[in-house]
Amino acid sequence: MLSRRWVVPVLAAVVGIVLGLLYGWVISPVRWVDGTPAQLREDLRVDYMRMAIDSYAVNRDAELALARYEYLGDFGPAALAAVGADPAAVDPTAIQRYRAAIEILGPEAGTDEATPATGSRRPLTSLIVPLCSATLILGVFLAAAVFLRRRVRRREPRPRIEEEEAWDVGAETPVPFASTEPAAREPLATFRTIYTLGDDLYDDSFSIETPTGDFVGECGVGIGDTIGVGEPKKVSAFEVWLFDKNDIQTVTKVLMSRYAFSDETTRSRLMAKGDPVQAESGGVVYLETASLEVEARIVDMTYGEGALPPGSYFERMTIELRAWPRGGAAQPA
Repeated sequence: MLSRRWVVPVLAAVVGIVLGLLYGWVISPVRWVDGTPAQLREDLRVDYMRMAIDSYAVNRDAELALARYEYLGDFGPAALAAVGADPAAVDPTAIQRYRAAIEILGPEAGTDEATPATGSRRPLTSLIVPLCSATLILGVFLAAAVFLRRRVRRREPRPRIEEEEAWDVGAETPVPFASTEPAAREPLATFRTIYTLGDDLYDDSFSIETPTGDFVGECGVGIGDTIGVGEPKKVSAFEVWLFDKNDIQTVTKVLMSRYAFSDETTRSRLMAKGDPVQAESGGVVYLETASLEVEARIVDMTYGEGALPPGSYFERMTIELRAWPRGGAAQPA
């Protein structure tokens, strides 16, 4: 099951890749400009040398002949030797004269051991593969480092989160709607999630792992329903869910505001998402699957005030989630 918190980043990455390909290949494709004969294929470099020899046979411009020879950089001697071995339509005498002119102006230019002409540049295409390979290797190392770091962090024991006092002095006295007896043993994991009015994309999820780091499931809290119109959203219900990799079904409980729970139509509609429960500060609900149990405890909650009916939407909600293997938590009789 793909974690809900990864949906937006994955979609953003896919859209970014598609837009990048569209821009790079359709809107503004790469065009090579200011290339040199040294960047040509071998057969085209030989053809270029033949044309340079033919041109010199006509204009007798030795400096221009040398410049055209130097445009080939390190490939000049090989191209000249290839033309000598296969003149094609080039006059052999013209080849000898061209070679003589090159040797006079550049004594070492006409031999295979000639040093590169001053200012000759290595073709850009020869650097692409090494640069891409280095970037790929660096990316693999970085990804491996991040992965190992996360694995180490996940295997570190999580400190238990102590119960906080209600942040709102005027909050009602907690009224539990399920037993809050202590667990029979230490939970696999403890998480805390906080919603505040204005967090319209609120959707927290947490991975549940064994002490050895094996993934066994996932739990989380998200917006279940809203009331009214406009922004920010007025959240009237939260979905508390539990996913078990050994179970085919995700279990969900719907924590509803006092007003939403008292409305028969709203309660019936939200029953399609999960078991409806009226949220009370200090209350606890349990979610159970084939091999996992999760206790969701409302540490703190406050209703919003405004034009909407009292107790209809939440200003703030803090929920603590504790996960055990099946049979590890003490539940009400």
